[in-house]
Amino acid sequence: MGFLTSSIQVAARHARCSAQWKPHLLRTKEAILEAAALAQNRRIAVIFGAGLLHDIPLRELSSMFQEVILVDVVHTLRTRWDARSFSNVRLCALDVTGVTAQLSKIAHSRGEPLPKSEPTAFLDEKRLDLSISVNLLSQLAWVPGRFLKGILSEDEVAQTQKQLLEAHLHYLRRLPGHTAMITDVRWRSQPRPGAVAGAESATPQGWDVLQGVSLPRAASAWDWNIAPAPERSVQLDYIATVHAYPDWKHCSALAPPE
Repeated sequence: MGFLTSSIQVAARHARCSAQWKPHLLRTKEAILEAAALAQNRRIAVIFGAGLLHDIPLRELSSMFQEVILVDVVHTLRTRWDARSFSNVRLCALDVTGVTAQLSKIAHSRGEPLPKSEPTAFLDEKRLDLSISVNLLSQLAWVPGRFLKGILSEDEVAQTQKQLLEAHLHYLRRLPGHTAMITDVRWRSQPRPGAVAGAESATPQGWDVLQGVSLPRAASAWDWNIAPAPERSVQLDYIATVHAYPDWKHCSALAPPE
């Protein structure tokens, strides 16, 4: 489905946009450490969507927990190298949805029912004290959606994307120990400072990246200039709104949807 290609693209964009990304990466690390401080015990911490570790305070987590498990569908050589610096950090190559391989096969065989995501990894790990989903949720829909577009109908793609998101949110509620989540929820385009009027559409546009899935009120939120001009457009910056939930179980149980 192109997960490795996506990771390589993220690494390249980070290199080009490090200044614009820095505030977001710092806020993400702060939110992770805030969540870690809420864990009642400090045995195992699992980070879903560890990616390239740009937004993971790995040194601090390594010092706080007996074991830190970095989960992602693929791990680049750079991530493997960085993780080797910590004796209590290990990598886990895992499709957190549990259905990516099935979707890939079914997409080309037609007629078979679409699989339902029902993650089970770590549910029986009694020493799990902290699980954090880091800038991952929207990707669970976007990457499969991009792959399935043109193979399945638009309704089937949308249905699959929404189910993947809802399953992940439910999974975070079921995991033992403390859970937290950081995710982008909306994107918008806006003219970059100094953009020439009329050179390109200057009308701001926005769209939901969570396929209509509602989230509770966030504990904190910020903007991430994810694709500053000219990454995707000469005249437009693409801004992601990011929400942080340092205590996902509490937020999802008590807070009303926005």
